[in-house]
Amino acid sequence: MIVTNNAASKSCHSTDTVKKISMVVLFTVLLCGAILIRIQGTPHIPEGQFTSNDGYFYYWQAELISEHGKLPARDMHRWLPVGRDLGQTLNLYPYVLAYTNKVLSRVFPSISLYHVVFYAPVICFCLGLGVLCLFFYRTYGLLFSSMVGIFLATFPGAMLRSVAGFGDRDSWCLLLGIITITTYLISLQMSSMCLQGVARKHKRFLWTLTSGFTAFLGCLSWEGFGVFLGVILTVEFWRFLSSETEEGLEFYLLWVCFFVPWVWLVSAAYRSGYGFSEHLTALVLVPPVVLLILRSCRYILLTKMPFARKLRPHVRLLTLGLTLASISLAISYILAQLDTFSDTTVPFSQNAFMQTVGELKDTSITTWKFRYGSVFILGWLGAIMGVLRLWKKRGLVFAVPLAFFAMPAFYRSILDPLWDPSLTNGLFGVAITSCIIGSIALAWRRQRIALNESTYIAFIMLFLFWASLARDANRYDFFLGISIAFFTADLIRFLADFYGNQVKNRMPQLLLKTFIISIMLTLILFWQPVGGHAKNAMYVASKIRLATPGDTVVAKTFSWMKDNLPRTAVVAANWSNGSQLNVLARVKTIVDQDHYIPYWIHLYNQHIYSAASEYEALEFLKSHNATHLMLLHGMESSDSFLHKGPSDAFIPVYPTEKFSEAKIKVWEIHYPADTQTDLKYLETGFPEIDVYLQAQ
Repeated sequence: MIVTNNAASKSCHSTDTVKKISMVVLFTVLLCGAILIRIQGTPHIPEGQFTSNDGYFYYWQAELISEHGKLPARDMHRWLPVGRDLGQTLNLYPYVLAYTNKVLSRVFPSISLYHVVFYAPVICFCLGLGVLCLFFYRTYGLLFSSMVGIFLATFPGAMLRSVAGFGDRDSWCLLLGIITITTYLISLQMSSMCLQGVARKHKRFLWTLTSGFTAFLGCLSWEGFGVFLGVILTVEFWRFLSSETEEGLEFYLLWVCFFVPWVWLVSAAYRSGYGFSEHLTALVLVPPVVLLILRSCRYILLTKMPFARKLRPHVRLLTLGLTLASISLAISYILAQLDTFSDTTVPFSQNAFMQTVGELKDTSITTWKFRYGSVFILGWLGAIMGVLRLWKKRGLVFAVPLAFFAMPAFYRSILDPLWDPSLTNGLFGVAITSCIIGSIALAWRRQRIALNESTYIAFIMLFLFWASLARDANRYDFFLGISIAFFTADLIRFLADFYGNQVKNRMPQLLLKTFIISIMLTLILFWQPVGGHAKNAMYVASKIRLATPGDTVVAKTFSWMKDNLPRTAVVAANWSNGSQLNVLARVKTIVDQDHYIPYWIHLYNQHIYSAASEYEALEFLKSHNATHLMLLHGMESSDSFLHKGPSDAFIPVYPTEKFSEAKIKVWEIHYPADTQTDLKYLETGFPEIDVYLQAQ
């Protein structure tokens, strides 16, 4: 008997070893493939350049940190004359870039800060992919995690903001979001694991601490990180509504205390935010505290109050009342602040300038198909199927509005031409409201805990949140990939189990299901009639993200400025060239793509491109301390003052030959003695901010 048990033990150990080796090999191949795809376009990018304007912005900040050890309170190379208030920005990412370079350069001297910024999106995305695959391997097994990994490695939509040279912080924020959510979900899984009390609490403590720490980092990295925190809050609200006793309150308290007070203390944007940072605290830090208060109130009412026994039969009704009260308060706040949301807060911004920014435009059905093939629909279907499988008939109350959600979310570009776009927006509002009501009703009526319930809720909320945001601003579809990959893999796994069970006694199940999954994956990845998104992968990786400004006259102009203009020069130029001028030309600027004061960009267009007189333009430029003006051919109006012959104030300096025929022109500004400055050219469009900035 002992021999038999030892043999069985050795067999199990051998099987586990084979599984772990298979996992390591498969994940290594997957991650290497994801990296290789994302560096395809590097030979076409000139040294020192990036494929996005924001890449220059973060490189510029990382340079300042590398040189001075920290960022200044105000960046006086941009947004002159007041400079950019860096206390209102979340600057962790450039600090990570700068100090990563300091560490790496000691071991590999040939690695420069530019190389770190250039490859950071690839590395961060693939680290996030690795964490996600390990989480799914732990929760669902190797086949499931491999499917998710393959989808995320090949989605064109996931590549657009994670290729080499992009330089933006999206991949960094996605990495932090993935770690924050997965570690929190693992901490919840600890509560149902067969471990002894002390060991279980110890492990759950560590996982909760990790989630809280990465939440802290995320809150200091991006204003939109509250969406990832919202996923965790939704899971906790679900558990709050569907339970009759408090479980894990101390761990939730630990999670909240580990990031909320420290974020508020560290960042001025949370303490005294204005403009884009005005509602940061209300949207990011207040909701976790509100939920903590609700859970604490219920705990006290059920355990410490004299009437606790009378309340216990009505726990769920009490919980529903507390939840609805908190939702009512949130809605009241949003309605009271609606005007400020519309004007200053991304992604709520609906002002005229924001609507012209390409990455904030509506996402069309063509874009969905190109970036995600058929997977955005398969993921939506998988979410509906998952709800019905987990909660059966009770799940209909959530599955039906979830099914309705896709029409106004994904097919907006088809519906809008058929009727008034406001009707589509109305349908979308109804769909979202129905999903909220349905999820609350399902949680409140739920009788038994489904397997991996919290994971399903988390990824359904990720799907709803990011699909809703991506509908109105296509840049956010980058964050949608992980949820649609999850639900597509879940749907494929369900179909493989279903068809595999039809021939249960004819073939080995593992082999049969692997074969079925391989066929489905191949069709989804490569067959054009059902999307074939993988066919677009290499094209997106090497062709879509081109270097900016590339090998063009604009790049030559920047090079001339770097060699011929003093470092104190202030160049007035289109906002899209702002950070490029800081980095490539080494000059100061008055507006850039940071959109710190969108109204200044409007004023620039009004008083430069469409100026009624030369004196008007000079007043505007002097108010911003500009020493030079740079214009691309055709951007000024046909009756511009610049077309009215030679000027004593605007002296052509570049190009030195055939200036009138040049595609890009640079003038040095010589202000007449009577040129005045005027505060109207420094207005921000927000009176309370005007008072603050003009005082500076």
